[in-house]
Amino acid sequence: MLGGSTDGVSFDWVRRLDATTRGGRTIEGVVTKTTLGAVLTLLSSSLILLLVLTELGVYTAVSTAHHLAVDSGASTHGGTSVTIKLHATFFHLACDAIALDMEATKGDPSQDTSSEVAKTPYPGTQGPAEGCTLRGELTVAKVGGNFHLAVGGPTLSPGGGAIHLSGGLFGALGGMAKGANLSHTVHHLSFGPDFPVLANPLDGVTNLVPTDVGQYQFNIKVIPTVYRPLGIRRTVFSNQFSVSEQFVRLDLMTALQQPSASGIYFYYDFYPVMVEYHEEKPSFLQFLTRVCGIIGGVFTVAGVIDRILHGAQEQMKKQH
Repeated sequence: MLGGSTDGVSFDWVRRLDATTRGGRTIEGVVTKTTLGAVLTLLSSSLILLLVLTELGVYTAVSTAHHLAVDSGASTHGGTSVTIKLHATFFHLACDAIALDMEATKGDPSQDTSSEVAKTPYPGTQGPAEGCTLRGELTVAKVGGNFHLAVGGPTLSPGGGAIHLSGGLFGALGGMAKGANLSHTVHHLSFGPDFPVLANPLDGVTNLVPTDVGQYQFNIKVIPTVYRPLGIRRTVFSNQFSVSEQFVRLDLMTALQQPSASGIYFYYDFYPVMVEYHEEKPSFLQFLTRVCGIIGGVFTVAGVIDRILHGAQEQMKKQH
């Protein structure tokens, strides 16, 4: 029997751990303690400890929730301009052959734009053509537009004049027909400061482009984003974006009339909606309520189980 001794070993010290009470065992205010009740108490205490530690992990963890809102403009989203960070390498284009241009296609085209992009020769290419690495920032208006890395070429005057390039007409035509190798790696491209859940889809992307006359186009949809952290950290106003890309071949006449048309083009536009992220965690009152629920629930269930087992044990004693 659970209430006695087995082979001279006393279970009195175990019985003293019994925290359960049951009907029929309370005589004049005295509660009988049993080995079965002590075992249930130990198991219940271990389960409570495990559940409380789990709840503590939930309480201390910070989760991020998000929702959509209408972008109400500069007053809530950090101004009318956006800082674009660019880091890219062209494997077969010399720095002198690349020109960076910006253009606003929507809104007020007279809004100020600026660029601070440094060009560094890239040494890892073969033959006479060396590559170029560009790294820096561009400040553009928060309207649709594009910035492009144009590859220079021969020019054709609007009136149908001669092509102006050393090497003669046939040399110029031959160079244009061959085109430029626009293969590149975009190490980093972002539209605003970083924040914890930001993922820039073009980071580390390499494109091997066939040598041809044309544009490699990135069509970018920019989504204004607000990240609101817990505590005293500052709210971050930034942007996320999605992108699709393609190579568009240009005919020879277009390339001659617009010598800067060949190159890498980043076309971007802004969505009128905004994504708001905010960090959240349970309050201390919620944590305390859950802990009290765990303790009360586990001991209540343990008491029910103890009464059932004790009743079955007493019934077996009567039968014998």
